[in-house]
Amino acid sequence: MIEQYDQTVAPTLTPISQEDIKAFVGLDGYDEYDNLLANLLDNATEAVGKRCKRQIMSSTWTLTLDHFPAEILIDKVPVTSITSIAYTDENGDAQTVDAADYQVDNASPDNPARIRPIEGTTWPSVQGGTYGTVVVTFKAGYTSRALVPKTIRHEINMITADWFRNRESDVVGTTSSSLPTGIVMLNGLNETGAYQ
Repeated sequence: MIEQYDQTVAPTLTPISQEDIKAFVGLDGYDEYDNLLANLLDNATEAVGKRCKRQIMSSTWTLTLDHFPAEILIDKVPVTSITSIAYTDENGDAQTVDAADYQVDNASPDNPARIRPIEGTTWPSVQGGTYGTVVVTFKAGYTSRALVPKTIRHEINMITADWFRNRESDVVGTTSSSLPTGIVMLNGLNETGAYQ
C-alpha cells in the first residue's frame, strides 16, 4: 500500500527570526542580504525537516491510503492533532469516521502518531479496487519558535550560515570538504526513531 503525504496548509512561521539568523551569520545592521537569508533559511528548514523526518513548524497535511490498515501510522512528527479521517464507503459515497470511534497516540514528539479503532469497533469497509479511499487530515509541527528543540534551531542556523558563506559547490583553489562535523552531529541528535 502506498502512503501519500500532501501539505495542504504551509507553515506561517519560521523556526528562526530574521534578526536571529542575521546575528548568527554576522550581518547585524546590513539589510541587503535579507531576501537571500530568508530563502536560505526556508530551504535549510525544509532540508533539516526531511533529513530528520520531522515537520519543523506547524502546518496541515493529508495522508492518503488505499484502505484502512489495522493501525494507521503518521510519520510526520510531531503530530499535534487529527482533524478528520475521511473515506469512500462501499457504495462510493464520502464518509467521515466519528472521532469517538478511534484512539490516537501522539504523546511522543519523536515517534510516529498511531491511530486505531477503540476497543470493540473496527474500521469501516471501503470501496474495493479503488486507490486513495482513506484520507487522514492532521496537523504536525511545532506551534511556536520556543517549542522547536534548540539542537534543531542550531542545525538550521549552521546550515543557513554555511550556505550563505559557500554559495558555490566548488571553489577554485580550495580543498573540498564534506558537510561540517557539527551539522552531522546535530542531525544525528534530531533524527526521529521512525523507520530508521
